[in-house]
Amino acid sequence: MSTGPRDVVIVGGGIVGCLSGYLLAKEGVKATVVEADSLGSHASGFAFGGLDPLHGAGLPEPLLDFSLWCYGRHQSLAQELQEATSAEVHFEAQDRLYLCFDDAEAQTAKKGLEWMQGLSGFSCQWLDEKASLEAEPLINPDCIGTVHQQGAGSVEPYRLVLAAVGAGERLGMEMLHRRAIGLESDGSRCTGVTLQNGRIEAGAVVLAMGPWTGEASRWCGADIPVSPLKGEILRLRSDRGQLRVGLNYRGNYAATKPDGLIWAGTTEEEAGFDDHPSPAARDSITGDLLKMSPGLSGAELVQHTACLRPVTPDGMPIIARAPGWDNLYVATGAGRKGILWSTGMAQIVADLVIKGETNVPGEEHLELSRFRSAA
Repeated sequence: MSTGPRDVVIVGGGIVGCLSGYLLAKEGVKATVVEADSLGSHASGFAFGGLDPLHGAGLPEPLLDFSLWCYGRHQSLAQELQEATSAEVHFEAQDRLYLCFDDAEAQTAKKGLEWMQGLSGFSCQWLDEKASLEAEPLINPDCIGTVHQQGAGSVEPYRLVLAAVGAGERLGMEMLHRRAIGLESDGSRCTGVTLQNGRIEAGAVVLAMGPWTGEASRWCGADIPVSPLKGEILRLRSDRGQLRVGLNYRGNYAATKPDGLIWAGTTEEEAGFDDHPSPAARDSITGDLLKMSPGLSGAELVQHTACLRPVTPDGMPIIARAPGWDNLYVATGAGRKGILWSTGMAQIVADLVIKGETNVPGEEHLELSRFRSAA
């Protein structure tokens, strides 16, 4: 198979690849997204979809400004995509409680409040045990207090992927279900992508292959330090009703989603490319859930999913032009914050391809070269 040239070929049909294609198409760029499997069929389609710019890798420094930018863009993007496609991505804000069970946890949480309370658009405060139970009666009464965060949001990731694709296709973006197996080049220019059953010419190429991006290191002669981090999620139905707020404890979470189910997670496991749900993960998540909310012990398990997140050694994404190349770009490695960071990552990709630079804050911390410097 041989196809005509495209302005840009994006390898990877997850949220970063599809959203990059949409943003490029908005600027009149002829973009094609190449995906070996179905759209959003890996981490992008199975993620919880949390949009919390105040917790996680790279926060508060050096990625606070980047994370806040990404969150703000999600707010406008949800409306933008709905107007373009009539698709509802279920962007919504939901209060969250970060639980503490001993004095050491409480002291750490209160220290974090020192910088959070100065941020516009978010309200974060300490609640004692009584106030915490009033905010969410289903939390563990052994909790000695919580950080109550208002302003964080969530989205339905699979709907977001489909909406980005739908909007992009209306503007001329193309989806191609093929497996990429290499790159074609002329000196320092990438001239196209080799497919399992053909080739496709390109003016520029973007590698947005999630945890598989590391495999492209041999294609481009650059070490892309990305590996899979397995994560699993349970969806449950409870006769105790819905959670009023999202619950968080030591990286674990539980929240009621628009489907009416309680989503609980998650695990972090280095298991290669094994993406099968496991009984051990189910039991681990259940134990964490009951630590936060013992009253959910009778909840019915409706669905158990697993996915592979792309993670870098420092937990922060890579969005950069590949070293030694004029027109080859890498966008991957967002780990557990892939949905939140997808808006910023895609915008940086579009800016680099079109203008060679970007004004998205924090992009200087996301260069691939930081790993060479560390070495």
